[in-house]
Amino acid sequence: MLAYKHLADPSKREVCFGGAAGGGKTWLGCEWLMRSAWAFPGTRWFVGRNNIKDSRESVLVTWSKVAQHYGFTAYKFTDSGILFDNGSEVVLLDLTFYPRKDPMFERLGSKEYTGGWIEEAGEVHYTAYEVLKSRIGRHLNKEYGLEPKLLITCNPKKNWLYKTFYKPYKSGTLDSNKAFVQSLVFDNPFITEEYIDSLRSIALRQTRLRLLNGYWEYEGNANSLVDYDAILDCFTNAVQGNGQKRISADLAMKGRDHFVSVKWDGLVATISTDKGYVDAKQIEQILEGEARQYGVRRSQIVADSDGLGAYLSAYLTGIKEFRGGERAYSPAFRNLKSECAFKLAEFINAGKLRIVCTPEQQAEIAEELEACLVAEDVDNDTQKKGIITKEEQKAVLGRSPDKFDALNMGMIYYVKPQPMGVRGTLGSLPMQG
Repeated sequence: MLAYKHLADPSKREVCFGGAAGGGKTWLGCEWLMRSAWAFPGTRWFVGRNNIKDSRESVLVTWSKVAQHYGFTAYKFTDSGILFDNGSEVVLLDLTFYPRKDPMFERLGSKEYTGGWIEEAGEVHYTAYEVLKSRIGRHLNKEYGLEPKLLITCNPKKNWLYKTFYKPYKSGTLDSNKAFVQSLVFDNPFITEEYIDSLRSIALRQTRLRLLNGYWEYEGNANSLVDYDAILDCFTNAVQGNGQKRISADLAMKGRDHFVSVKWDGLVATISTDKGYVDAKQIEQILEGEARQYGVRRSQIVADSDGLGAYLSAYLTGIKEFRGGERAYSPAFRNLKSECAFKLAEFINAGKLRIVCTPEQQAEIAEELEACLVAEDVDNDTQKKGIITKEEQKAVLGRSPDKFDALNMGMIYYVKPQPMGVRGTLGSLPMQG
């Protein structure tokens, strides 16, 4: 009822209804759209999920239950969604993230809707949320006096939902046009005890806390090197540059998502390039142009050595090739990549790193830092510290962690022993070696 109150409040444009499993989220979405579409003939609404298959197997099943509960029959299912007898329509949207063919969700750009609902939003990319906000309020809203309205239902997830809704809600700083309502399985008088018992039996504590108790501040991986709130602080930390200009770049090759370059001014890291696959010549031209524009010397450019790094070093004479599997400078670490990752985590936790990027990139970077800055168990033979492998990182993210890699490479200048003259130019920044 509280969620319904916010959905009926003209001052609220976005309502996030989130929490445990079994809290009535899908029922609320179906009932709200059913009432809205029937009350305002000819209007157009959407339901968006990570893929159409899940929408048909989840949303439409619950829709039928809601309709049967109220004896409502003035609709039919179609290939695109649900068509009402009064001309209103609910369209099923595929919100799958396609990093190569449609990274900006341009396929949604020409759509016009009265309002809509993002279901299981924890699985949906931040950019889809941003684009859909611009597509509502565009179909018969003026005629009916309806404000744009976006319902977002979800389970707890430490991604853009945590930053955009839950954390501001907890701190009392949530935007006045947004509302957050916590939904728990114990609030639902229609749920069965067997369903609650099934949630109690979940073996993984982190998953049980999320789905049974609706915890948003659930513990991450026990071996995580960083605090999640410290990651979010990276985008607002009041860190000033110190004039030491550098560039680090993760090079896009066939099979990878993006070519990412980072411009460094001390510990202020700006994402300067973030592109899909480009060829070697274009990468050379981009990096050479950035070096001229930012006044970065060749010795202060580092790029990964996976194929293109060797190519670039032949043409951009003097740049550094980053080989993450090489021996670390400190004997405490398994390899160079791990040593840099521990240094990156140290800066993040101390609030000494600032990352300048777009809101869409913020969501991706936060996910990558949380997923990648995870320590492996200390090697019993060598007692050396390391992080999880690239393959494990990809498995967690479902993509290559290109932005993390670019940021991590920038740490080589803070772990590599420096001559005293260079060390002095870096002020009080912590150095190893």
